[in-house]
Amino acid sequence: MKKTAGNKTRLTALMIDYIAIWIYLVLLFITMTLLYMILFDGIPEFNEGSSHLVSFFTTVLPVIIWFSVMEYRSPYGTIGKRKMNLKVEFKDHKYLHSLLRNAVKFLPWQIGHTGVIAAMYRDYSVSWFMLANTGFLLLLIMIGMMLLRKDTRHWGDMLAGTQVIKT
Repeated sequence: MKKTAGNKTRLTALMIDYIAIWIYLVLLFITMTLLYMILFDGIPEFNEGSSHLVSFFTTVLPVIIWFSVMEYRSPYGTIGKRKMNLKVEFKDHKYLHSLLRNAVKFLPWQIGHTGVIAAMYRDYSVSWFMLANTGFLLLLIMIGMMLLRKDTRHWGDMLAGTQVIKT
């Protein structure tokens, strides 16, 4: 039986990956600001639908693909996992499983975006506040699963047939 990753190690890897995502987001912000200033003489007006699309296609989807490729290819881990000597082990090594794992892992982020964007364009009612915070609740549940389960697996791991182990 392979040795599962410890909680402290997994959380440290998570924080390193979180910093990597923030670096990407800052670079994206700088790049898009410069492009908007050069091409459009300022930030164009967006509607709710286009805001959802821009949010998904510039932030969530690229990160899902980036993490899926890193976990699918040798050495089978994100920047944080590699630094912490962890890797994702697949029951059935297919890219689709890596994509599924990461889509589930980043689902709370997309749900949060959806709620916040909808609230910006509509009445900021309790329902949109609850939707935005449902993503946060799902994140807490997945971190709780990682911390409380003996095999440290969350929903994405269970659906994809993966497990994070020590290398």
